[in-house]
Amino acid sequence: MYQIINSQQLTLPDSAEDWLQQLSRPTIIEITGSDKSRWRIFSVLIHGNEPSGFMAAFNYLKQNPQPYTNIAICISSIRAAKLKPRFSHRFVPGEFDLNRRFGRLDCRDQVSELARDLTDYLRSKNPEFVIDLHNTSGQGPAFSVSISDHPSIRKLTAVFSDKMVLTQLIVGSLMEQNFNCPTVTIECGYMQDPQADKIALTGLERLTSIPSIDELDEEPISLFSHPLRVQVQPGTSVDYAAEYNPDVDITLRKDIGQLNYNKTKAGTHIGWINRKLEQSLSANNEHNENTIDSLFEVSNNQLLIKKDCYIFMATSVLEIALNDCLFYVADA
Repeated sequence: MYQIINSQQLTLPDSAEDWLQQLSRPTIIEITGSDKSRWRIFSVLIHGNEPSGFMAAFNYLKQNPQPYTNIAICISSIRAAKLKPRFSHRFVPGEFDLNRRFGRLDCRDQVSELARDLTDYLRSKNPEFVIDLHNTSGQGPAFSVSISDHPSIRKLTAVFSDKMVLTQLIVGSLMEQNFNCPTVTIECGYMQDPQADKIALTGLERLTSIPSIDELDEEPISLFSHPLRVQVQPGTSVDYAAEYNPDVDITLRKDIGQLNYNKTKAGTHIGWINRKLEQSLSANNEHNENTIDSLFEVSNNQLLIKKDCYIFMATSVLEIALNDCLFYVADA
């Protein structure tokens, strides 16, 4: 479970990597603010291969900050992040993905219990908002994900990005839980992009210094609504390549990440497929209906986009593609 440390007890090393090595378990850093009656929560490292939030937390704490309200920085997947090479594992092999275990009240595995522990802690603080900082698995700009497009969510999003995905898909993420406050996931950008680290730190600094969310400007936000989650059907083999691989069921373009957040036209070729579409892929909507036939068509084994759309979170990391999803698709 989480250990709770007051920031005044911290002695930080010179680098974030050294700090990671010092941490032995999931950790919550509490920082006392000028207004001690209020809390704001930042979640980082839910996935061990998404380090921008952790880097931002380290650099923020090195400043010996004096936030406007109390702040809690919740650092979760320490063990996964420490596996070599550092920041390369989404979760510990053989265990569950933490961000798919929230809300699972009947599960007694270690990861589900950690999710419940974090949920209980957040609710105990009655926070003004909860920000969950992530990185994207493929190239692409920063964006937010939320189950609500309330004005406060839009304001929080605008601190980090001008793009927002509105979803009702239930996958077991932290963002889906009810904390009686605005809760939003921020995908800061690609996990290996220094700009993503900067976005996370700038947003953290901004949101800890303002008197209230009302101080934030209402900026224009591009909204992508009701995305479909494209997943590989069980038993389907996948490869990423520049050419057709006849030895696997699906070959996806190696450069598929270049499609992220660009308008993808009907007829765009995204790969090759060796068997029936519905046997290989699923694209479940909010009613858990597989709508894959509405998204793609097959011509001479080529997998083609069927209608104009936006693709995001497309990755060429095979482990993520098989264990989570290939990408999300929203109508253009």
